[in-house]
Amino acid sequence: MARANILLNYYNFDGDWARPHLEKFLKNRPHVLILPLAYRKTQAWDDQSWQSVYGKNGEKYENILRPFLSYGYSEEQVEWLNPYKSDGLAQLKRAEFLFFTGGMPEKAKKRLDDLSLTAVVKQFDGIVAGASAGAMLQLETYHVTPDEDYSDYGLWQGLGLVGGIDLEVHYLATPLQDSCALRAHREHGLPVYKMWHEGGLLIEKGKITPMGKVEL
Repeated sequence: MARANILLNYYNFDGDWARPHLEKFLKNRPHVLILPLAYRKTQAWDDQSWQSVYGKNGEKYENILRPFLSYGYSEEQVEWLNPYKSDGLAQLKRAEFLFFTGGMPEKAKKRLDDLSLTAVVKQFDGIVAGASAGAMLQLETYHVTPDEDYSDYGLWQGLGLVGGIDLEVHYLATPLQDSCALRAHREHGLPVYKMWHEGGLLIEKGKITPMGKVEL
């Protein structure tokens, strides 16, 4: 079981709203493995297309890397799992800090299954963090609010690294978000944490600490 779980909206966890809570986990620069697995099928389908999104000089590379650099990491100290090329099992064995990127959580979960890495992630005893989809997939059960990727509301099963809560990510207090959060609460009886852009949760030994702007 992870020593701590960090649930975020975006790659802005070096901000003043999060840094006081997270600095203790990153100050000694644990071995980081970034898992960019939640991408859409139209974004990446082989090594070359994956590199264009997450490889060096790729579309999302700098945004994801930037907060780690602000905590004192060098570019070379941050490892990336490429599902089309990497030895993911060896990478996970080296890792002390896992970071799941955003996108579509069920796709990341399926790719972990396809790579035979799900059990290893569930047994991981380091720190697990993630943004947006990377936060949602850590949960036992999460809801999806309709957006450009999802036409309908739905309840999904995550990895079960965190139980007893649900999330509304990228919260902007829209009527749709509020209605979906309330529906999820009524359907599975879990508290729903609504995280604004500069908001997230730190979970240590079952204790939930809101960071930044979070509503319950």
